[in-house]
Amino acid sequence: MPYRRWLISVLASSLVLAKAHANSITGVGLLNQAEFQGLTQDLGAAVSYKDMMPAAPLGITGFDVGITGMDTRFGNAAAWQTATGSSRNNIIVPSLQVQKGLPLGFDVGLTYSRVPGSNVRIIGGDLSYALIGGGLLAPALTVRGTYTKMTGVSEMGLNTRSVELCLSKGFVFITPYIGVGRVRTAGDPQVAGLSPVTLDNTKEYVGADINLGLLNLDLEVDRMAGSTSYGANIGWRL
Repeated sequence: MPYRRWLISVLASSLVLAKAHANSITGVGLLNQAEFQGLTQDLGAAVSYKDMMPAAPLGITGFDVGITGMDTRFGNAAAWQTATGSSRNNIIVPSLQVQKGLPLGFDVGLTYSRVPGSNVRIIGGDLSYALIGGGLLAPALTVRGTYTKMTGVSEMGLNTRSVELCLSKGFVFITPYIGVGRVRTAGDPQVAGLSPVTLDNTKEYVGADINLGLLNLDLEVDRMAGSTSYGANIGWRL
């Protein structure tokens, strides 16, 4: 089937790009405190939860399984380069995401990411509630709480928490959406000479969901604290 070949192609491309561009974080001890704060800020933008869906709830019988590729361009590239020994100023994160509709307008989601060629792993989840369910004329409005945790990096721990609002309105086969939220990123160094960092940043994003029958293609751009993320998600949705 053409859609199946397309899905495999998207996943393969994400894995190849991630392996080519990512490096393990093994040089945190080479950073000063300001550089560690910059690294924490950039990683927060990269690993914070990206729902990659419009605001309308899935419904009690609905679910979505998707593969995402997210390219985050860092605002503090020098800190990333020192911590990884890389000349890159970005990280490409492929991930598997699952969303399930619940009663009363609630949805729950889980994500897992493993960056090939790197020691970065990400696990996370979200819970959303539709303040406005949306319809033929009305837009949908959702409030969402998220959590992610970076694992696999022995020299630092990192997690993010966020609360955000997402607004969307469908038009035939395409649903544009916009969102804004507040993200708290906590970085905990596991090397001497550095102190933990907690940062609060505003996150803004815009995207579009394109219906392809049972499959949906989502394109999204996120902006947070000087870092910009460009993402695509192909998912099977019912």
